[in-house]
Amino acid sequence: MKQEQVYVGVDVAQRQLDVAWEKERRCVGNDAAGWRSVLKCLGKIEGAVQVICEASGGYERGFVQILQGAGIKVSLVQASRVHQFARAAGILAKTDSIDASVLCAFGEAMRPEPTAMSDPKQQKLCEMESHRRHLSALLVAEQNRGAKLSESSMRALNKRLIRQMQKQIAQVDLLIKELIE
Repeated sequence: MKQEQVYVGVDVAQRQLDVAWEKERRCVGNDAAGWRSVLKCLGKIEGAVQVICEASGGYERGFVQILQGAGIKVSLVQASRVHQFARAAGILAKTDSIDASVLCAFGEAMRPEPTAMSDPKQQKLCEMESHRRHLSALLVAEQNRGAKLSESSMRALNKRLIRQMQKQIAQVDLLIKELIE
């Protein structure tokens, strides 16, 4: 019998993907070969497929792009919503394979909307902006730390590091400006 919608939970980690749907479980690398393996498995599922995964600090980006490029619906959901769902369901254990199963169950119960395919330029801009924000926070921290240094050689090193960070921020600003133009 053909199902209308099959939800596939994918727990994304830096090096691996744990995949769960119905009674199936897979663990593959979070790389091009692993992504192809998942696509092959998803292609064998009868019915429409929707993948549910959490944003994982960027480790999910390539995988999501491959899925969306293949026409598979993907929902990136907030981790906090999934954790609340798991707690409400009485699931207290936490492993990657359990997380994948929970994501699958979350999809079936909550039926989240698919995430829109993001524009590559927009992704680039977000990454640049995030990096700039990170550099700016490091710069402030280093400036604050430098104000407390009493050793002259350490102050000199601190000033060099601050100048280097300022140069990198200026380079990122230039890249952002070029991308926007």
